[in-house]
Amino acid sequence: MIPVTNQHHRVGGSHSIGWLKTTVSLLSLTVFGTGSVVAQGADDDSFTLEEIVVTAQKRAENIQDVPIAVTALSSSTLETTGFESLADLTRLSPSLQFSNFGPIAFVTLRGIGNENTTAGGDPGVALHFDGVYIGRPAGTLFTAFDTERVEVLRGPQGTLYGRNATGGSINYITKKPTDEAAFEGDLTYGDYDRKRIRLSANIPLSDTVSTRVVGFWEDRDGFTENTFAGGKNANDADNFGIRGHLAFEPSSDFSALLSVNYTESGGVGSAPELREPFPGSTTGQNLAGPPIPGTNNYIVNGSPLVNDLRPFIEAENTDQSQDTTLLLLSATLEYDFGNVTLKSITGYVETSFDSLTDQDYSPLPLAELRLQESSEQFSEELQLLSNNDGPFNWILGAFYFHEDATRQSQFFGSRYDIIAAGASAATGTNIPSGFDVGGSVTSESYAFFTQGTYDINERLAFTGGVRYTNDTKDGINSGFQFAFPYSGDVNAEFDKFTYRLALDYNVSDDVLLFGSFSTGYKSGGINQVAIPALTNPVFAPETVKALEVGLKSRLADGRLQFNTSIYRNEYDDLQFQVFGLSGPEAFNASGATVQGIEVEIVSLLNEWLQFDGSLGYADAKFDNQIVQGVQLGGNRVQRTPEFTYNAGLTGNWELDGGNGRIRARAEINHTSSIFYTAFNRNGGFTDPGGSDFAEGYTNANFRVFWYSEDDRYSLEAYLTNAFNTVQIGNVFRDIGFLDTPGGGGPENITYKPPRQFGATFGFKF
Repeated sequence: MIPVTNQHHRVGGSHSIGWLKTTVSLLSLTVFGTGSVVAQGADDDSFTLEEIVVTAQKRAENIQDVPIAVTALSSSTLETTGFESLADLTRLSPSLQFSNFGPIAFVTLRGIGNENTTAGGDPGVALHFDGVYIGRPAGTLFTAFDTERVEVLRGPQGTLYGRNATGGSINYITKKPTDEAAFEGDLTYGDYDRKRIRLSANIPLSDTVSTRVVGFWEDRDGFTENTFAGGKNANDADNFGIRGHLAFEPSSDFSALLSVNYTESGGVGSAPELREPFPGSTTGQNLAGPPIPGTNNYIVNGSPLVNDLRPFIEAENTDQSQDTTLLLLSATLEYDFGNVTLKSITGYVETSFDSLTDQDYSPLPLAELRLQESSEQFSEELQLLSNNDGPFNWILGAFYFHEDATRQSQFFGSRYDIIAAGASAATGTNIPSGFDVGGSVTSESYAFFTQGTYDINERLAFTGGVRYTNDTKDGINSGFQFAFPYSGDVNAEFDKFTYRLALDYNVSDDVLLFGSFSTGYKSGGINQVAIPALTNPVFAPETVKALEVGLKSRLADGRLQFNTSIYRNEYDDLQFQVFGLSGPEAFNASGATVQGIEVEIVSLLNEWLQFDGSLGYADAKFDNQIVQGVQLGGNRVQRTPEFTYNAGLTGNWELDGGNGRIRARAEINHTSSIFYTAFNRNGGFTDPGGSDFAEGYTNANFRVFWYSEDDRYSLEAYLTNAFNTVQIGNVFRDIGFLDTPGGGGPENITYKPPRQFGATFGFKF
């Protein structure tokens, strides 16, 4: 994936299909913090890796000079590896896991992620879209088309990125307007009747004003078959979106960028499956909760209903649907005063989702779940950055965040409708659902931060930074839980100083050693299922102390890049979630230790072939402690595999006679087994504790590209999950009254996509 120049490669002999020679460019680098092209050396026969510039420390820097573990994926890398959404980062960056449950995304990095996904909780891995922080899990919804790069910062980023970055930060950077007119796009057709159109136009309006507009539409049948007559297949796609930038640069000192992004996802969406027999169907037991005959068991005409346990097969009567939207407006202003630059990033974000799922996972009308969430957030960040060439560079900053969010979870069908009707008649009020939990939360946060780097000498530099954060949450929890309506205020306030200290030493021009000690802070939150009997309406902030040493290097005359880091994170009050009697509740574990090693490597094997790969190992264990009567000591931290690795080969050839060029890529990635809750249960169907365990899996993808001689046209053929392996994406223990008494909640599961194939035609003008 590294472009090379003036190199020739002959393929075949007497049986060759023709002469091939290497292209002017091999693909840009995948998972190793460089998506750069290859530069030709003074010797015409030489080829080396070029630099890639990132903004991981809020200023443009060569990634090999940044004393942080960073994976950067360039535009060319994203195209070559088939990057379409943030879920693809699981196979492109070590130690990162991405999964979803319906419209809700779970992102975990080095063992830390978002456990409480209600409006009262926050993520543990920060997401920034063109510099704007997005606080809701549904905010991961956007198109990957026309992307400049994606940066994954691993480890606590508590100084520059602040609250809710204890695991790290994902920075998504789109392409901005340029002064050259351009129009490009692609058309895709694949199995499951997949159809997709993506278009991008760059339009200069004057010498100082230019705009860039991107649009996409996608439709695909679901790959989870619903055998119920008239039922909809789940895991489909019905998405569209538009993004626009308007850039104004009246002088070399001042620039302004106004941006809008709107994305909508419909259809059925991702729907979980039940991975065990229907509760009580093998024992004759009724479900927990209100004992209304005929509404609380899986018995049909005296016989138990049988669940088809095969992946991607279900029989559900509910007319399932989801509607998820994201609107992002932002303004980025920058003025260069000479010695300093002042930068302002203003953001307004609206997210919402409304989903209806079959929560009994059967043809019976026992339970439907409607999830609704909406949020509005405003954020402002001011940065003052030094511009001098001297030994000391610094940044001062201030950040403000305000969010109003609501979340409601309502059960319908059979006994829930009967209870709601009876309660409405008894109280004279409209009670829509027999079980209804949620409420509203207003979150406000402000922070001040600074960081500076001082060059002690030509090789040794010291970096230090500190941040103060204050968070408040004011909530109203309301609902109806079988017997009585409730409403009550829940309020909390938290604050924290976080800091970072780092040393980096240039052993040579091509080798950097660095070490750092940093702290991180994730805001506490509100359990939105709070009722008078609930003992933990508020859960505490999560904090971390992190020690890391690393190496970044360019070797073999610039043809080999080897980066590695060793880390140890000690967490206090680690947040995790379980389903209690009244819904999802977040708790704090007293402590956990996550330590491991990450290796990233890329090698130009010759002028036409590149190898890239990465390895992540995590030893993530809870400290000794008892939570809900269970000893967690020695248990693996939830959502954290012990091993992840990926490896890829990319080749590029030019065809004779001006017939264009060929690019081919093969990759394999592996994720080891995962426990999805802190309790590490792995029992059988009859075990009261059940299981939250998922086996590891190995995935393989293949892609072949053809580009015309002038790069105006391209064709791509893709094959993903080539060996059709079953890959579990999430395990979720549901609420207790959907199971038999003491059953611990049904085991819901989502799967990553099965084998898929298709073709894409691209064009540029």
